[in-house]
Amino acid sequence: MIYTCTLNPSLDYYLEFDKPCKLKITNRSNLEYYEAGGKGINVSIVLNNLMVPTRALGFLGGFTSDFYLSLLQRYEYLQPSFTTIEGHTRINIKIKDSQETEYNAKGPVISYQNFQSLMKKIERIDEGDIFILSGSIPESILEYVEEIIKTLKENNVPFVLDTNPTITSQLLKYQPLLIKPNIKELEELVQHVVVDQAEIVKYAKMLVEEGAINVIVSLGEEGSIMVNQNGAYYSNTIHNEVISSTGAGDSMVAGFVFSLNRGANVVDAFKYANCCGLATTFSKGLATREKIEQYFNLIEIEKIEDIQ
Repeated sequence: MIYTCTLNPSLDYYLEFDKPCKLKITNRSNLEYYEAGGKGINVSIVLNNLMVPTRALGFLGGFTSDFYLSLLQRYEYLQPSFTTIEGHTRINIKIKDSQETEYNAKGPVISYQNFQSLMKKIERIDEGDIFILSGSIPESILEYVEEIIKTLKENNVPFVLDTNPTITSQLLKYQPLLIKPNIKELEELVQHVVVDQAEIVKYAKMLVEEGAINVIVSLGEEGSIMVNQNGAYYSNTIHNEVISSTGAGDSMVAGFVFSLNRGANVVDAFKYANCCGLATTFSKGLATREKIEQYFNLIEIEKIEDIQ
């Protein structure tokens, strides 16, 4: 079983405008809708679209909780297993006019008792499973997050980290299967400004030396780079109209785990991850199998450096 963990999920309220919004006036949308949000949930939805079951862990509570769960009912292979809290699951606002703007709420306070309830579920995960910790972490449980990863490591459960750089840096010693920073996050991880491809590889190698098994660095319109103990690899990208970048990185995580779980090698998994990211970027909504397969023959992986 693949487990995703979204510690600070959100009910995302999308507002679409047919012309640019202006300040200090009333802007009226021409379309609005809700989605169950959160990076781990995005991973689960993409895997659902690939007909792969996942169990979604995390925290839900308040008046938004039932509506959030109702939105997940459309996904046949997604099994919610959230821990109930007293606070309200946050609402994030996503504005789409001539560009994308997000207003993200801080989220509820999670008690230690809530956290221990989650830990009881995590303790039952075994080495035949995969665990994906994705998204922001509430301040109220920052000090406890290492307990999750330590437990997984003790139980020989491979895990993916796609969370804030400070937490990721602290947890590299537990050897995550994958971390997936963008350029800004890479710079935060290594405390250096990155100026070119050579430096991306250099600093990603440092993260491998610190414990990460695979590091994928998203380069946006310039593709992506993967570094592991076997070398550094570059993936090209496709230039097309960007519909939405929301969830593109989460789709890459889903594609990488999906491919590895099907027995592919890491290079092929890297290629599939990029196809998933593109399928989301050029679509309204998250990647589907049909969209992913459109890009498979267009993505090429090049080995750019051997690592001794």
